[in-house]
This record gives sequence, structure tokens and C-alpha cells, in this order.
Amino acid sequence: MPNISAETLDHLKKIKQTLIDKKCENIQFLDLKDVHSYLSIFVLATVKTETQGRSCAKDIDKYMKPLKLAVKRQNLADLPKDATGWILLDYGEICVHIMTDEMRTYYSLDRLWGDATPILV
Repeated sequence: MPNISAETLDHLKKIKQTLIDKKCENIQFLDLKDVHSYLSIFVLATVKTETQGRSCAKDIDKYMKPLKLAVKRQNLADLPKDATGWILLDYGEICVHIMTDEMRTYYSLDRLWGDATPILV
């Protein structure tokens, strides 16, 4: 298992539980530290609809925002209302990608970062 702090692992467990509670599919955690110098942890999850994705993102942000880990970005309420199929939440060390099946298949981040070490959460 990759060298991850207990605090970060706790955050990942909370994120995982939120994604499970929101009925996300194909949830993966990837450690990218050995693959790229400025990337740390990717969380990938598939949703059926954009609405489901926004709901997941809001719940994750509710937990993570008070921790003040977020990189300066737009508030979730300020995101464009048109469906893109991909929501990215950047918390510095942890980047959460919530994608529809179509976007996940098209961009294939799992394959692109295939050298990353899977994290068991």
C-alpha cells in the first residue's frame, strides 16, 4: 500500500462513503506520486446523470470545504448549468473526478494513469 498519512486516509474513507451513499459506480483511488511530480491522489467515480454528479460533489464539498484544503476555484453553485458529464473537485493532494459513464469511457483516465498505484480504501 502506498505511503499515505492517516489523516488523508480518513478523508478518502469519507469521500468513498459519500460516493457509495450516492450510488456511484466503479469507484477507484489512484496514487500518482510516483507517476507524476505534481499529482498526488485521484479519486474516480462514475454517475448515471449530471444531477447525481452534482449531488455527490455538493456532499463531498460539504465535508472537505471546512478543512480548507481546496485550491482556489469556483463555488459549486457557480459551475455552468450545462451538462458536461465531468465534475472535478481539487483539494490539493486529493482530486476527485465525478464523471458520467460516457465521459469516463471517452477520457479513460483509468488507462491514461495506468501506471498509478491503486489505493485500497
